[in-house]
Amino acid sequence: MRLLDFIQTRRSQRRQALQPAPAEVEEALPKERDIKTLLREEIAAAQQAGHGPWPSVKQANMEAAHVFKPVREAAQQLAQELAGNEHITWTMHDHDVDLTLGQERRVRASREGWHRDFAVANTIYCPDLGASFEHTYALQTSDDVITFLIRACAEFLARQA
Repeated sequence: MRLLDFIQTRRSQRRQALQPAPAEVEEALPKERDIKTLLREEIAAAQQAGHGPWPSVKQANMEAAHVFKPVREAAQQLAQELAGNEHITWTMHDHDVDLTLGQERRVRASREGWHRDFAVANTIYCPDLGASFEHTYALQTSDDVITFLIRACAEFLARQA
């Protein structure tokens, strides 16, 4: 028997062995979904539910800005203390502070509306390797964030001297 004949025989045996599915199985199989109808139903349900337990985005951002206020105020004081150094730049918004130290380090502290913790992204550029390395920290309190910013500035100033 040739290999091709063997393969064809096995395939036909397999086809014969497969029986049609019983009616119970066909009923259990998922039917095609009408996405448009499902979407309308979910929109209607969401409109009836209102906002539910989730606060609005605007409210969440206002709360984040309120919690972030001590960090922003400390960053403003720190910026005033370091105003004479041209290599240190600050960008401040309601719920984030961006600190650039020279050309090699950037620290971004923020508090997003839906998060419990403060996020601090520490990016260091290594010119020898031609690459940047970033590590993001989740800090619990505004004091931890303020301390992080002060240490970053102190380390930069110590290397400049």
